[in-house]
Amino acid sequence: MNEAETRAEHIDPALKAAGWGVVEGSRIQREYPITPGRIEGLGRRGKGLTADYVLVYRNTKLAVVEAKAWDKALTDGVGQAKDYATKMAVRFAYSTNGQGVYAIDMETAKEGEVPAFPTPEELWTRTFAKATAWRHRSAAVPYEDKGGSHG
Repeated sequence: MNEAETRAEHIDPALKAAGWGVVEGSRIQREYPITPGRIEGLGRRGKGLTADYVLVYRNTKLAVVEAKAWDKALTDGVGQAKDYATKMAVRFAYSTNGQGVYAIDMETAKEGEVPAFPTPEELWTRTFAKATAWRHRSAAVPYEDKGGSHG
């Protein structure tokens, strides 16, 4: 099974099952152009970089997914996924051959096989975990609201 068939028959349904393109505010951008090709002269460009999938939630790009053919190793797309995530400044990258999902957190360098793609809400929460933690700590600090007392 080639990459296009793997994407259509296995990867697209797996992303949909996780809620991508189904949950309100989530989108899957396919064949997302990352960089134009190198200028070769005479008005021509070389082949640019294109991500197989970019996962978007609430108008924020959260992850890049690199797809490989069914008969390729699950991790064959890891290098590309990391490269694309770096160029796009997104925290999460995934590599898949339709049989499994390999996840990479570019911030913590944690990576490994996961049972499925995360939902849009899960990925959104992970992406903004630091900001959320800071917001909760800040909200716990008492503030003066009665002219000199905290009570």
